[in-house]
Amino acid sequence: MRRTAWLLLLVAALAVILPQLAVPLLLPPGTVQVPVTASLNEPTIWPYAFGAGVCHQRPDRSFVLAGNQLPVCERCLAIELGMAAAFAAAVVVAPRGSFVASLSSFLPGRLRSAVGVLAVGLVLVLPMVVDGALQLVTAYVSATPQRVTTGLLYGIGQAGVVIGCVAWLSVRLNESLIPSRRR
Repeated sequence: MRRTAWLLLLVAALAVILPQLAVPLLLPPGTVQVPVTASLNEPTIWPYAFGAGVCHQRPDRSFVLAGNQLPVCERCLAIELGMAAAFAAAVVVAPRGSFVASLSSFLPGRLRSAVGVLAVGLVLVLPMVVDGALQLVTAYVSATPQRVTTGLLYGIGQAGVVIGCVAWLSVRLNESLIPSRRR
């Protein structure tokens, strides 16, 4: 598989992230009051509408840039940044092969197996799952460093699933497009 697919994933991730950072900078301070109830006819509202679809947008858990709350919370932004970082790594590494083989190309030799890929995947996603579950069932409230760290890790893990699926689909498509030499 050429780097094109990985580059397209990176561009897609940046197309989600960059407007979320640019719009608050371009608007006068205090312009945006989340949740946004204005018409979608205004392009400056689009990142906030997207954010409302994927995030709680709580002001107490969101960064403020140039006097405007970002369209997603700290953890959601970190997830997006983690995914973009993983897609950028995929552009460099250019993983190929099956789901496991493609993800193994990011790992050191001793972890290049299905068990290693699963273990690393769990290490990446479980901190956010545990942090969220603790907040759900106890009085514990995580702080910004925990939300950002767990979000970054989760985003990398989530992007790993996307990378593995794209690599697997690429193998399947190539197999179906190339005639079999068996007879």
